[in-house]
Amino acid sequence: MANIKDNRRVQYTKTALRTALLGLMLEWPVDRITVKDICAAAGVNRGTFYAHYSSPEQLLGEIENDFYIELLAEVASFHEASDVKRIFTEALRALWDRREIASALFGPNGDRDFLDRVISVAHDMCIVQWSSVSPQVSREYLEYAYAFLSLGVVNALRRWLKSDRGMAPEELAALMTDLCNFGVGGVVDLANIKPPVERTLPGIN
Repeated sequence: MANIKDNRRVQYTKTALRTALLGLMLEWPVDRITVKDICAAAGVNRGTFYAHYSSPEQLLGEIENDFYIELLAEVASFHEASDVKRIFTEALRALWDRREIASALFGPNGDRDFLDRVISVAHDMCIVQWSSVSPQVSREYLEYAYAFLSLGVVNALRRWLKSDRGMAPEELAALMTDLCNFGVGGVVDLANIKPPVERTLPGIN
């Protein structure tokens, strides 16, 4: 029974420390957040913090790793799906359920290395799929396309998470799907732009 109580106490403390750091990251990057700041926000003393973590960076690393594992589990369930809109919809729902964490980790004060890890989650799946349907397109072009689209998706997510869910997941998923499939032409009538917009990549219709 004592072990159960101790485990609950430890879990409660870690949750409080996580919540405190994520809240502070909405205002400051982690390298400007001190242990004292975290303890004050969590309502614990420094000794309690150091019983679990050596630094704010280590605490952030644990948060990122747990979030990344959960994200991988979510993405794994989408691998067999062919409906990009459904994939986006389910992913957005999952992120909204974790919006407190996602807002801090994907925000301007988030760790860029972690963002790169997240962006890479769907990388192989996309490159393989694109190569199979367009074998004439070079790998270099596909890598640039993925880099361009993935950062666009991340910035759209940042805006969505900050907007207190101005769009429903289904609506944003539809917009992101059109942008990924058709570019700006998915939402803007490019035919009426003067001079007319034309494709410039050789060998791609």
